[in-house]
Amino acid sequence: SSMSSTTSSSSGNNALNLVCQKVLACEHPKRKRSHLVSELELPLQPGHVASMHMTAYCFDVIYAALRNLQAPKVPPFIPNDKYPLFVTWKKGYDRRLRGCIGTFSNLVLHKGLHEYAIISAFKDSRFDPITLHEVEHLHCAVSILVNFEKARDYRDWVVGIHGIRIEFQDNHHYRDAVYLPEVASEQGWDHAETLDNLMRKGGFRGHISEDMRLKVSVVRFQSDKVHMSYQEYVAYKANYGETVLNESCAARRGLFHSCRP
Repeated sequence: SSMSSTTSSSSGNNALNLVCQKVLACEHPKRKRSHLVSELELPLQPGHVASMHMTAYCFDVIYAALRNLQAPKVPPFIPNDKYPLFVTWKKGYDRRLRGCIGTFSNLVLHKGLHEYAIISAFKDSRFDPITLHEVEHLHCAVSILVNFEKARDYRDWVVGIHGIRIEFQDNHHYRDAVYLPEVASEQGWDHAETLDNLMRKGGFRGHISEDMRLKVSVVRFQSDKVHMSYQEYVAYKANYGETVLNESCAARRGLFHSCRP
């Protein structure tokens, strides 16, 4: 794949739900809140923010963590504006999901990219933490979430363009869940199928009627997304006069320390 920035239709297939401290991952929600989506503060920003500098920085961050080195400097090309974001790690030619966590909070990008590169690589509870020998097989994606809008109902969004975040009550339990924009189109789902699957991901196990669908609160959004493979990361570093130390050779020299025993 090439280093490219796209809006909303980029690859990935992550069903994402609220976990804790506004951290989002592909799991059932672990935290309840009393308010519904109408009370959310919706950030409204333009797109075309994501860049290859962000994905390269995420690689830098996990490399430093795996080597027990000082945190890398943020490239000067990355702005420090506030955005919600996701960091996704996939592995191999078939792009198997290896970690994906993000937030709907507006975070300054320098801090947010560092934090969620680490969280998604090492703290996604669905997977073991990424290890050093895996890095050369990884693909990184950064999704900057933009253009949040309240939808009229569950049908008021465009498959392949919008992601959706839903919130609803289930027997006095607050539930919410998120799909990034690429999920519905990759799965071949229409609006009802997307909502039904998202409600299941949010932990709802009962019968889903049309009346229930219409009662779900929906926020639609878009994703400004950039991808980078490890090979592209190496080329990026070379382009800026830097090198990536081969992890296998370094490991044999005892220079690296994995995050797992």
